[in-house]
Amino acid sequence: MKNTSFRCLWIGQTFANLGDIFYVVGLISLLYNLTGSAFYLSLLPFITTIFRFISSLLAPLVIDRFPLKRIIVQSQWWKTILLVCLGIFIISFDHGFSVSVIFFIALISILDGVAAPVSAALVPQLVPKEERMKANGFLNVITQTIFVAGWPLGSVLLISTNSSFIIWLTVLLYAVSTIYTGRIKVPEQTTGTVASSNWGSIKSGWVAIRQIPTIRTLISIDFITTLASSVWVAAVIYIYVEQNLQLGEEWWGYINTSYFVGMIFSGLIVIRFAKLLEKYIGFFITFGLFLSSLLILFFGTTSIPALALLLACLYGLPEQIREVIYTKLFQDHATEKTLAKIHAVWGAVINLTFAGSVLLLGFITETYSVKTTFQFSSTLIFLAFLYATFKRNDLQGKQCDQSLSSKSSNLPR
Repeated sequence: MKNTSFRCLWIGQTFANLGDIFYVVGLISLLYNLTGSAFYLSLLPFITTIFRFISSLLAPLVIDRFPLKRIIVQSQWWKTILLVCLGIFIISFDHGFSVSVIFFIALISILDGVAAPVSAALVPQLVPKEERMKANGFLNVITQTIFVAGWPLGSVLLISTNSSFIIWLTVLLYAVSTIYTGRIKVPEQTTGTVASSNWGSIKSGWVAIRQIPTIRTLISIDFITTLASSVWVAAVIYIYVEQNLQLGEEWWGYINTSYFVGMIFSGLIVIRFAKLLEKYIGFFITFGLFLSSLLILFFGTTSIPALALLLACLYGLPEQIREVIYTKLFQDHATEKTLAKIHAVWGAVINLTFAGSVLLLGFITETYSVKTTFQFSSTLIFLAFLYATFKRNDLQGKQCDQSLSSKSSNLPR
């Protein structure tokens, strides 16, 4: 964890993540100033999700043909160049400029869809296997801390300056991120031949998931829990604060902050007790799901504000621990390029699932009540717990390693 390349990776990701937050803050302000339309604002998350989904599906075409470090560095440079072009356009925009902004959003989302799985696949090449759990926990703490601090900081900057300044600041952050990422020294390995066709590349990640029981089980669990996790989106929590707590809208921010504080604290626990978590991976996954189911049920039914904050904080603990364990198991069960393809598939599935679940839970909230929505989510997570219990053999590290060694020769590279 103390090697120079890993340090460059997390510093580069820190600047990139902070830039991503400022980028969204600046774009929201820019689009609203240009159009004054809620419809155009809603296009931002929609276009981002759709184009990241498409890009994730096509990412194996790029992963098969270029070194991973080159992909992530080039994607970051192109994001920087696109934002420079956007900043220049802002200086002399006209009324129809909103269409150009949407175009830039789509292009940047395509680059993000390729870079995200590649970034996740770099950690195993930089950190020894025995330190990966701790490294993943450290990266998650950094990411969640940036997320908690970045949004209010971006809002303060926007109030003090304007959207144009935010965009140019993001350009600077992206450029610094690219410089640090370029300093990473990755021992590129020979991982087999490129797939014989474009279709072979695209489907290779799906084939790998099918052939590795552990990863197949983890993605199935994550699919179910993602359906449930949409209860934490603003639309549902806003109604929860109004109906359950009967408080002002500022409590939506308090609850979100408590949730992310719990996730940060969870990352620190992972760093401190990495060896223990790694020893009992299966137990912590299944128990974490059971605990999440109970916490979300109690949260959805309470009308006590202080208890709601506590439960939101506690809910972040098993969520983050589970995410770090998932990442560790993924890293242990695939070669670097196969891992990047698996992350691409995982990202595509989760993006599409999350988009659909937001609509589903929004419908349940409007048709029935917010309490019903949380009860529904609790039930989904409990079903994931039952499934994980049934598949507990797939979650045991030793058996997984054996499974991998017996099938690795057949995996698409």
